Amino acid sequence: MSFRSVQGRSAQRRFPAARPAFGSLTVSLATGLYLFLVTSRDFWMESWALLGARPGTLVLVTGGFLCLFIVTCVAVSWKRVMKPLFAALLLLAAAAAWFMDEDGVFRPHASVQPLSLAVHMLVFGGLPAALLLWVKVVHRPFFWQLRGNLAIAVPMLAVALAIALTHATKYALIVEEDLKLADGGNAAGASIIRRP
Repeated sequence: MSFRSVQGRSAQRRFPAARPAFGSLTVSLATGLYLFLVTSRDFWMESWALLGARPGTLVLVTGGFLCLFIVTCVAVSWKRVMKPLFAALLLLAAAAAWFMDEDGVFRPHASVQPLSLAVHMLVFGGLPAALLLWVKVVHRPFFWQLRGNLAIAVPMLAVALAIALTHATKYALIVEEDLKLADGGNAAGASIIRRP
C-alpha cells in the first residue's frame, strides 16, 4: 500500500464526503411530508375553512391524506426510479400549487405572471428537486427494501382507506353545502346588481 493511498484514506476519515447519505425510506417520508405540508398548502387552507368547526373530521381527513402522500412516495422508492420520479413529482406539485392557489390562473380575474411562476417553481420545485438529486440515497437489498416498504405502506394505506370509507361522504356533503352557499350568495349578488 502506497503512502498516498494511506494519506487519502486518513483524509477521508477526517473530512467526510460532502454529500449526506440517507436511507430510501427516510427520503420517501421526507418527500411525502414536504408535498403534504408545503405544496398542498392552499388545499389545507380550504379544508380548514370548511372543517374548522368540525375538528375531529378535519384531523381524520388530514391524517388520511398524509397517509396517501406517504404511501405514494414509499411505493416508488426503488433504486434507479426513485430520484427521477420524486423530482418530477416535486415539480408537478409545485406547478399545481401555483396554478390552483388563491390568486392562481384558474380563479376569476387572474393572469399568468411568468416571473412569479418562475420564482415559485424555483423555490418550491427546483430547489427541493436539486437537493433530492444531490443527496446520496442508500437502498437496502431488494427483499429488505420490499419488507420495509410494505411495513410502512400497508398500514398507511389501511388507515387512508378506513378514513375514506367512513368520512368521504361526510366531507363531500360539507363541500356541497359550502358550494351551494357560495352559489346562493353569487345569485343574490347578481339579482341585486340587475335591479334598477
